[in-house]
Amino acid sequence: MSRRDKGERKISTDSDLGFGSNPFSSLDGSGLPEALPECTKEVKVTVKIEEQSLGNGERLEIRREKSGRGGKTVTTIRGIPAGLGKNKRDRLLKRLKNSLGTGGTWSGQDMELQGDRRAEIMEWMRAMGFRPVLAGG
Repeated sequence: MSRRDKGERKISTDSDLGFGSNPFSSLDGSGLPEALPECTKEVKVTVKIEEQSLGNGERLEIRREKSGRGGKTVTTIRGIPAGLGKNKRDRLLKRLKNSLGTGGTWSGQDMELQGDRRAEIMEWMRAMGFRPVLAGG
């Protein structure tokens, strides 16, 4: 026995909407801006007094890397003095991760933070007494 014999009807696949029609065309967009506003976010950095003396003008290389990371962008900081000690280095990384809201780790002597956060990291390191420079392309 076929479905038609049981009283079921075929569902029509014909529609008056053609391929590529916009489902949002009937929405009213009056009162909305034409484009998104430009991002003019200022970076505000607050650093404890004891952390301001972490760097003594040491040059840090801040670079954005993607290669070998499955297409993910990572910001690396190279040149942090090993003389800071493990505890200070770990506290520095933890404060930086918390303030930026991102993940990060140490890879040997280099600090790695998830995402392209070069501008924010530049301000942080400058406020901590380092001399950061953008390196790479």
